[in-house]
Amino acid sequence: MKPAPLPGVIHKTLKYNASQEHFLRRLGSALVMQWDEVPNDVQDLIIDQAGIVDDRDEAAPTRADFEGFLRGVKTTALQKKPAPEDQLDA
Repeated sequence: MKPAPLPGVIHKTLKYNASQEHFLRRLGSALVMQWDEVPNDVQDLIIDQAGIVDDRDEAAPTRADFEGFLRGVKTTALQKKPAPEDQLDA
Protein backbone atom coordinates (compact mmCIF):
# COMPACT_ATOMS: atom_id res chain seq x y z
CA MET A 1 0.00 0.00 0.00
CA LYS A 2 1.29 3.43 -0.96
CA PRO A 3 1.67 5.95 1.91
CA ALA A 4 -0.75 8.85 1.86
CA PRO A 5 0.78 12.04 0.47
CA LEU A 6 1.67 14.78 2.92
CA PRO A 7 -1.02 17.44 3.09
CA GLY A 8 -0.19 20.83 1.69
CA VAL A 9 -0.58 24.33 3.04
CA ILE A 10 -4.25 25.25 3.49
CA HIS A 11 -5.09 28.75 2.30
CA LYS A 12 -7.40 29.50 5.20
CA THR A 13 -7.05 31.07 8.62
CA LEU A 14 -8.57 30.51 12.05
CA LYS A 15 -11.38 32.58 13.48
CA TYR A 16 -11.69 32.46 17.25
CA ASN A 17 -12.78 34.65 20.14
CA ALA A 18 -10.22 36.54 22.19
CA SER A 19 -11.38 34.46 25.16
CA GLN A 20 -10.17 31.34 23.31
CA GLU A 21 -6.67 32.62 22.59
CA HIS A 22 -5.24 30.76 25.59
CA PHE A 23 -6.16 27.48 23.86
CA LEU A 24 -4.19 28.50 20.80
CA ARG A 25 -1.19 29.53 22.92
CA ARG A 26 -1.25 26.21 24.80
CA LEU A 27 -1.58 24.19 21.61
CA GLY A 28 1.29 26.15 20.07
CA SER A 29 3.42 25.60 23.16
CA ALA A 30 2.63 21.89 23.12
CA LEU A 31 3.69 21.67 19.48
CA VAL A 32 6.97 23.46 20.19
CA MET A 33 7.63 21.12 23.14
CA GLN A 34 7.30 18.14 20.76
CA TRP A 35 8.99 19.82 17.77
CA ASP A 36 12.09 17.60 17.66
CA GLU A 37 9.85 14.51 17.46
CA VAL A 38 7.90 15.84 14.47
CA PRO A 39 9.20 14.57 11.09
CA ASN A 40 11.15 17.18 9.09
CA ASP A 41 8.63 17.27 6.23
CA VAL A 42 5.81 17.97 8.70
CA GLN A 43 7.93 20.66 10.40
CA ASP A 44 8.38 22.32 7.00
CA LEU A 45 4.64 22.15 6.33
CA ILE A 46 3.80 23.67 9.73
CA ILE A 47 6.27 26.52 9.24
CA ASP A 48 4.87 27.20 5.75
CA GLN A 49 1.32 27.16 7.15
CA ALA A 50 2.29 29.47 10.01
CA GLY A 51 3.68 31.93 7.49
CA ILE A 52 0.36 32.44 5.71
CA VAL A 53 -2.25 32.50 8.48
CA ASP A 54 -3.72 35.84 9.49
CA ASP A 55 -2.68 37.31 12.80
CA ARG A 56 -3.09 40.57 14.70
CA ASP A 57 0.32 41.64 13.41
CA GLU A 58 0.23 42.79 9.82
CA ALA A 59 3.83 41.80 9.04
CA ALA A 60 4.12 38.05 8.57
CA PRO A 61 7.22 36.44 10.07
CA THR A 62 9.64 34.81 7.64
CA ARG A 63 10.76 31.18 7.63
CA ALA A 64 14.02 32.36 9.22
CA ASP A 65 12.03 34.09 12.00
CA PHE A 66 10.17 30.87 12.80
CA GLU A 67 13.33 28.75 12.66
CA GLY A 68 15.20 31.22 14.88
CA PHE A 69 12.36 31.12 17.41
CA LEU A 70 12.31 27.32 17.43
CA ARG A 71 16.08 27.14 17.94
CA GLY A 72 16.14 29.82 20.62
CA VAL A 73 13.10 29.04 22.76
CA LYS A 74 13.84 27.53 26.16
CA THR A 75 11.80 25.06 28.15
CA THR A 76 11.43 24.99 31.90
CA ALA A 77 10.04 22.40 34.25
CA LEU A 78 6.53 22.92 35.57
CA GLN A 79 6.48 24.37 39.07
CA LYS A 80 4.00 21.74 40.19
CA LYS A 81 2.90 18.59 38.40
CA PRO A 82 -0.85 18.48 37.86
CA ALA A 83 -2.75 15.98 39.97
CA PRO A 84 -3.92 12.94 37.96
CA GLU A 85 -7.56 14.09 38.06
CA ASP A 86 -6.49 17.46 36.57
CA GLN A 87 -4.88 15.87 33.51
CA LEU A 88 -6.76 15.53 30.26
CA ASP A 89 -7.94 12.07 29.27
CA ALA A 90 -5.75 10.53 26.60
